Amino acid sequence: MPVYSISRIATFDKCPLKYKFCYIDKIKPEIPTTVEAFMGSRVHDALEKLYREKNLGRVMTLDRLLGYYHSSWEKKWEDSILIVKPGLTADDYRRKGEEQVKDYYARHHPFDEGIIRGLETWERLALDADGEYSFHIRIDRLMEREGGLFEVHDYKCGARLDTQEKLDQDRQLAMYSLWVRERFASCKDVRLVWHFTAHGREMESRRTGEQLAALKSEILDQIRTIEAAEEFPARVSRLCDWCEYKTMCPEWSTERGSI
Repeated sequence: MPVYSISRIATFDKCPLKYKFCYIDKIKPEIPTTVEAFMGSRVHDALEKLYREKNLGRVMTLDRLLGYYHSSWEKKWEDSILIVKPGLTADDYRRKGEEQVKDYYARHHPFDEGIIRGLETWERLALDADGEYSFHIRIDRLMEREGGLFEVHDYKCGARLDTQEKLDQDRQLAMYSLWVRERFASCKDVRLVWHFTAHGREMESRRTGEQLAALKSEILDQIRTIEAAEEFPARVSRLCDWCEYKTMCPEWSTERGSI
């Protein structure tokens, strides 16, 4: 049974050829990831560890948490990870991630934010009655508050700070909230919370039942469009410099350079 996600659907929208390389041909890219994505994963690792310890009744010290962050970085770093921005090194990004972890710790200690119901979940939401399609549910942190309020928390470690208008249209966390409503009988409402760790800010949004029903239908329509596709053309854009498949794309060569 195909399992879809917002990132999978967005890949097709941005570049059908990249979608084919990744999801149909399942080609392993020569470039494992970008340094921005790697740094974000290491910050996610640290915050997941922090809340797993909290769930066991233990509050990690900042020094121990930073030790875990640096250990994760050292174990998983590969020299083939792509650094696009000139003048920056892996250590520059490592320090940026460390500052994000330190800032998050200072603002949220002692992490008494309700009951932890999930960390880095690995679940599926059925999209149709026949079970033909499902949606991948990967929630960074799911919390339950008093009165049946659930919170879907997402860590954003990049330099971009989204607008409230964009968050109110965000589809990923909204889809996650559909699963929360179906999974937990005690759920009366769901709040979507984004942590922009590079900016030290939290922003939030909510969805109505009508909005979620319309979104689910929209996602199914997009999936059926992808399934019916017979051609997968490359789509050149500013994102190409960060693409893991750029070296094998017919639109690119060493003579062409970057855009």
